[in-house]
Amino acid sequence: MQAFSKPITWCAFLATACVLMATPAAAQSVAEFYKGKTITVYIGYGVGGGYDLFARTISRHMPRHIPGNPTMLPVNMPGASSMILANHLAKRAPQDGTAFGAVNSALVFDTLFAGAESKAQFSGPEMTMIGNAVSSAGVLVAWHTSGVKTLEDVRQKGLIVGATSRTGDTYLLPLAVKNILGLDRMKIILGYPGTREAAIALERGEITGRVWDMEGIKAGRPQWLTDGSLNIVAQLAPRKMPEVPAGVPLVNDSVPDADNRRALDLIFISTVLARPYIAPPNIPADRRQALRAAFMATMQDPTFLAETKKLQLTIDPTSGEEMERIVRDAYALPDALIARVRKALLD
Repeated sequence: MQAFSKPITWCAFLATACVLMATPAAAQSVAEFYKGKTITVYIGYGVGGGYDLFARTISRHMPRHIPGNPTMLPVNMPGASSMILANHLAKRAPQDGTAFGAVNSALVFDTLFAGAESKAQFSGPEMTMIGNAVSSAGVLVAWHTSGVKTLEDVRQKGLIVGATSRTGDTYLLPLAVKNILGLDRMKIILGYPGTREAAIALERGEITGRVWDMEGIKAGRPQWLTDGSLNIVAQLAPRKMPEVPAGVPLVNDSVPDADNRRALDLIFISTVLARPYIAPPNIPADRRQALRAAFMATMQDPTFLAETKKLQLTIDPTSGEEMERIVRDAYALPDALIARVRKALLD
């Protein structure tokens, strides 16, 4: 028996080693993962507009609600109405929960709206929805010297609308209104990178109108809402929003055809998610949930709300889970409705 003691002991050692090697290391907690980490918060526009102001404010307060208290670093990545950023998040950013970004709300619906013509390298439901800071009515505004106060004025007098690119709501929303209402004298001029550049163009008379959201106006040129510089022509939203003067009509009030009204409601759904934050696909479930929970906790944080009040920013959040449902439901709509939407968005 003594002769076999060493081989038996050696075999037992090997067996134990194999078991230890096959057993995964203890799962790393969310707090352990984020401790000492930096989360990059990308912003799909340049400095100075509504997207930038919201994202930088959130970045100052959200870290303390994330287990492990990571640092947050805001980084601007403008271009193509934030399509450059959205594609970066979809294909190149780390999928570990250390990157998310503020993008134009229309982008999560881009492959739905544009079909094969979309430049998005992702489908909306593939992305991780973190949260949305506010629902804000899209509005068609006209500079006071244009003489345009109603949609009928646009039909008769025309309007030169400044937009960023073909992939953002500053282009898609007025294009849909133009096509469905037959506003042939409305012209849409591309190439204004963001709020600051479009505002300067309005002041210089290069353009006479713009599609904006109320939060963007408050962030960029709040005085224009009180000094008579802007005429708010119509709301580009599925329903009337409280921040818009009560007398401003919905675009759909001027659309007799029910199918066209439904198409516009779908196109205007992007205003429900006026300041969305999305992350790459495939983020581990516990970190995804931690980011979503931290976002919503930030939206209720008294210190954060005190700062947003000083900045005149409205907070009316949508959870990441609800964002996910909205996007998923939109992509599941009937083909006939999607076809009408795409027709409305033909240039």
